[in-house]
Amino acid sequence: MSRIGPSLGSLGDRWRYALVGGLLSVPFTTASYWQTGSELSLSPVLFGSLLAGYLAKRKTGSATGVGARAGVVGGLPALWLLADVVAATSGLGGPAWFIAAGTVFAVVAGIAFAILGLGLAALVGAVGARVGAWVAESTGPRQPPSAAR
Repeated sequence: MSRIGPSLGSLGDRWRYALVGGLLSVPFTTASYWQTGSELSLSPVLFGSLLAGYLAKRKTGSATGVGARAGVVGGLPALWLLADVVAATSGLGGPAWFIAAGTVFAVVAGIAFAILGLGLAALVGAVGARVGAWVAESTGPRQPPSAAR
């Protein structure tokens, strides 16, 4: 039986660790947005990216690019902002041209805010991965002290 689509093994190391950190943070990011209905907390993205950066640094020696990728994956619940904005346009009233213009403006504004949200999540992810990489270096295997001469 042949496989359909890429397997996790065919992904590069950066994407593998980014998916681990990002997908671990998605449920917590989603829960934080679901509880408030108007605020999206990126704290889970920070911790997921920290884990991704730590694992990437320990296993491959480099955490470059892992944090931003984990941040984008972990920040995917920001797309719910777009769905909420579109749902809010159903309450518009007035002439047909006003409703159409308001809906178009709301969708464009929602897309802009979703892109900004994903960009901010990528930035938070990059910071988290750098901290994770630093922790991996700090707690890494110690070199034995050189013999005194």
